[in-house]
Amino acid sequence: MRLALDAVEPELSRLWQEEADKRGAPRIGLFTLVALASELPLLGRAQRVVAEVAATYPSRTIVAMWRQGVDAAVTADAALHRITATGAACGDAIVLEATGGGREWLPENLGHLALTDLPMCVWWVGDLPDFDKLFDRVAVDADLVIVNSGEMDLRDLQKLSMICKRIRDSTALTDLTWFRLRPVQELIARFFDDETALACLTSIERLTIEFNPRDGDVDAASTQAGLLFGWMANALGLKGDTVAWNRGPGWNEVTIGRLVGRFEHRHRDDVPPGSISRVTMECDGARFEVERQEDPQLFKWSREAPGAPVPPQTLRIKTPDESTLLIRCLERPKRDLLYEKSLHLGSKIVRVVAPRLSTRIDG
Repeated sequence: MRLALDAVEPELSRLWQEEADKRGAPRIGLFTLVALASELPLLGRAQRVVAEVAATYPSRTIVAMWRQGVDAAVTADAALHRITATGAACGDAIVLEATGGGREWLPENLGHLALTDLPMCVWWVGDLPDFDKLFDRVAVDADLVIVNSGEMDLRDLQKLSMICKRIRDSTALTDLTWFRLRPVQELIARFFDDETALACLTSIERLTIEFNPRDGDVDAASTQAGLLFGWMANALGLKGDTVAWNRGPGWNEVTIGRLVGRFEHRHRDDVPPGSISRVTMECDGARFEVERQEDPQLFKWSREAPGAPVPPQTLRIKTPDESTLLIRCLERPKRDLLYEKSLHLGSKIVRVVAPRLSTRIDG
């Protein structure tokens, strides 16, 4: 049943009263989670994911979508999330549909519908247009903005870096792809747990990142590979002010000071596009490698450092689904300075070979 916006709160109150009469369940909301579905086909996916989040953290969710239309309007549906199909209620489920010029009314109405005095978290579902006033206007009022750079092009690292700088005084920005990288980062960090291997860190001369490109992708690296390279360049103390690129069939190399970074394509149908398959670091007499095995959830960790032999290890790392990644982002709704540094540096390094952002048109 489509509702006028001023009828949403009365309808939710009625539904919760029915729930209290049946089960005596309390009405609890820890935050408001807004999902902006940038394309109509993403609506169902957004609704499924926010429902899974609400089952873990009782919350009010608002999924907003928009479509073309002559008349400007915003209408809503209101329901309750449930832990199971017949289980107890665990949150408010609101869906907004904007038509025509009604898209411009969404930021104010999202603010009116958000739970008072509780955090508002905004998840942009899908790719992000280069300059989108809706995103900017919603981000200003949010405590946490969540994106997924894995659904974007390499040039979008620059866009995210610009957004991060613009909103950092009021809003935290986080990235589902950054959280997806955590297991690989932890494996890389383990290489340098002892002093012998740590001494090699300052003399790394070659870094190779192998990734699964999207079909037809001509980018020098995936956004995930670019973020990982930014994180590692930051750890190595590189600035990225002067870079030189070479390109070949299936590979791209960048030279930054003493380091040569190489991005290699490796097509795999069993992992998401952009995913990392192998990371190798080399210096005189030492080699460090993390490599995804034939089973995509198995990773081989191997280290060859002078005077510090360590047998190779194979570890199973489960690939988290989208709702799990979103929950991890919501558990820490604060600025992640390491992510921001990695994003800014990674963006600076790949900007030379990434297509330029489209021209901004104001007004």
